[in-house]
Amino acid sequence: MIKLFISDLDGTLLGMNHYIKPEDTQALVELNHTKVELAVASGRMDHDITQVLDKVGVTGHRISQNGAFVYDVNNNSIHSRSFEAAKAKEVMNFIKEEPMVKTVSTKDKIYTSEHNEWVDLISSQLFQDIIIEPALITQFGTHITPSKITLHGKEDDVILAHRRVHKQFGEQLDSFISHESCVDIMPQMINKGNGIKALLHSIGVNPDETACIGDSFNDLPMFEVTPHSYAMSTAHPDVQKKAAYVVDHVYEAIEDLKTKGLY
Repeated sequence: MIKLFISDLDGTLLGMNHYIKPEDTQALVELNHTKVELAVASGRMDHDITQVLDKVGVTGHRISQNGAFVYDVNNNSIHSRSFEAAKAKEVMNFIKEEPMVKTVSTKDKIYTSEHNEWVDLISSQLFQDIIIEPALITQFGTHITPSKITLHGKEDDVILAHRRVHKQFGEQLDSFISHESCVDIMPQMINKGNGIKALLHSIGVNPDETACIGDSFNDLPMFEVTPHSYAMSTAHPDVQKKAAYVVDHVYEAIEDLKTKGLY
């Protein structure tokens, strides 16, 4: 039986301009009234996840920044991991020539070194403003502790940048295409799968008692945790291939679990 249902945000539960389908909201609220616990696993900040849970009207565990931070439903910190300052500086120096906006996330803030129209566009899809800090890199290890570095840009640039980052850093770091417009660069072994494993260990739930849904390459480690994985039909074909099932909406995944008698 399913004891935990986990949803990604962007492209899965959350649409443009923070839109959530009423059918998804209803399904999650109904699920929350059963013995099935809820969780959100996202590349977004923990603050964003809290805002979405409040908007839906449910309680849930939170795996933010691709697993860098994990909190249970009672707001207890289960896991926390950030970059070493030297490694973060190395990454920033390597990507400085990429024709993309670079942002640096800490536990609760997002920074960039200069303002432009793309920063405004990115900020409009977040639940907080991006802070402009011209001396960004020099503050690593003192005033700023990076937990995630992100490249934002056009899809072709995203694909090429991800390849270059992976080739340069290999197993030293984890990197994902978290959206067609984003490459997330994380400390080693930080991904949604490991974040979920930490949560499962803490709350005493087995992987086969878990179901999840997502739409991007950063969801693949999450799919590997449980046999009950769902990909959105809008996901890249390579993402769909890694999931057990493909659906059009979050509520359809929940309905499928119910039809199978899994909760």
